[in-house]
Amino acid sequence: MRRVMTYVTLWGGATTLAMLLVWFGARPVLHNAVFGEPPATRPIVGEQRPVNPPPVSTSPPADSGSSTVATSSPTPSPTPRDRTYVIRGGKVVLTATATAARLVSATPNPGYEMQTWRGDGWLRVDFSNGVRTSSLFATWNGHPPDVRVVD
Repeated sequence: MRRVMTYVTLWGGATTLAMLLVWFGARPVLHNAVFGEPPATRPIVGEQRPVNPPPVSTSPPADSGSSTVATSSPTPSPTPRDRTYVIRGGKVVLTATATAARLVSATPNPGYEMQTWRGDGWLRVDFSNGVRTSSLFATWNGHPPDVRVVD
């Protein structure tokens, strides 16, 4: 009986150790694959090259609390274009081509937290502070990228 309990204990310890190694080894890789790189390693595209200040257009917030497009400032590169969207909860930088968009960075304002989702033909960035949520939606499934903001 003692020998059986020793084997069961060793098997349980080895299994627990293997599960811990897999959890702590695979979790960061899976998290980065789903949510992208951590904010500290994302490049800030808009601040890496000198550009002339582009004209800024803002749309006043509607009474319903939503707007369709936020402030956008393209960089001088012809294709693809980096666009910065400044919304209530933070700043989002996207690289847009004729057929797709890619999240470059998302920086929340103080007091806000950020969450991102991606799929085939779309991405979403949310900034929330517990009371309010600002969202940016980009879609490009069979058409040029379309960006909508809900503040």
